Amino acid sequence: MKYTILLSFLLIITSCKKSEESKKTNEESIEQVQVRLKKSGLPLQTSVSFLSKLIQANDKTYLAYELNVLNNFKASLDLRKVEIFNLLEPELPIAIFDSIYINENFDRPGLSNENDLNLISANQFGILNLNLEFKESNTIPKKIFHKLHFKVQKGNGESMMYPMETTIINIPDKTNLTLGLPFNKKGKWLYEAEGHKNSRFLAEGRPTYPQRFAIDWIFVNNNEEFSKNNTKENKNWHTYGLELISVADGIVIDVKDGMIENEPLSEEMAVRITRETIGGNYVIIDIGNDIYAFYGHLIPNSLKVNIGDKVEKGQVIGLLGNSGNSDLPHLHFHLESKSDIFFGGEGIPYHIKEFTQLKDYSAEEVSSLFHNNHVPLDSLRPIEKSNELPIGYGLIEIK
Repeated sequence: MKYTILLSFLLIITSCKKSEESKKTNEESIEQVQVRLKKSGLPLQTSVSFLSKLIQANDKTYLAYELNVLNNFKASLDLRKVEIFNLLEPELPIAIFDSIYINENFDRPGLSNENDLNLISANQFGILNLNLEFKESNTIPKKIFHKLHFKVQKGNGESMMYPMETTIINIPDKTNLTLGLPFNKKGKWLYEAEGHKNSRFLAEGRPTYPQRFAIDWIFVNNNEEFSKNNTKENKNWHTYGLELISVADGIVIDVKDGMIENEPLSEEMAVRITRETIGGNYVIIDIGNDIYAFYGHLIPNSLKVNIGDKVEKGQVIGLLGNSGNSDLPHLHFHLESKSDIFFGGEGIPYHIKEFTQLKDYSAEEVSSLFHNNHVPLDSLRPIEKSNELPIGYGLIEIK
């Protein structure tokens, strides 16, 4: 018996040593790969200023983050391609972003010429908003690095491609924040989640993207329409006047009320759009963990809460309208990190508890739907979803 106990003890010690050795070997292999990143002769600075939690969407996993690029070189650099590599398996890239993607997602503060956003002149910088997609959860690496490909003009007029390996980051965990919807109306809702992600604000001298995971919501009735009769009147839209509810227990920390509303689908806003008016009549709720929930474009004088009020999950806080930077009655909802300035936080990812995905659209298709006041409901493909975030443009159903 005593020999059996002794043997078991020895096996445990051996197993622990192997585990420690394996961990040490893994750490050493990471360090070795880091050393192998090629040194660049270009005087550039790169950094990641924002890194979101992983989100689940369309049965895939996504990571959104900002890659900052500052050119301290005397010559202009044309960013043509960005490749992402698994730090432990650097043979093949796990993602490639081409010049078209870069041009559409490269924020260039202070740049007057918007025709060539990829070109970074001396002492200029840009903020590249990257969205990594992982089709299988078991393919998500622990660490990644970037390879930037620049087109550089030489003194003799010729150009050459110059690769630069840089910026190692740790992949974060998946978000554990799951919420209900910010309204209690059942039925079909069109959503727009794509148009806000690159909307940049300056807060205390730093850029922020509070609307990175924002969603606009518009109700569609069973007659396949947004509005009855005249679409130029807010009251005719089926979305208009619907009750908005708190997605969690919290405290109201800011409100705006009394702003007049816009005429739907008009080219002019009822008020000049500034940082103070962009959200229209709104409610901001502190839902804990330094997270604010923002509800925008409400009907004037429809707010049911005041600053300092404690609210419970599901409590009605106001009515959906068409105020501020809004071209038709809809709800703008997003989460952002706590800030002392309006729209001064960073967008926070989250998941919606339950919904049914009916259809995906392009931006052009959504615009056509609005102007035709018609959403065909005869070619839908319902897919039940749980703990996911709608992305892009689409139609969902709440049961």
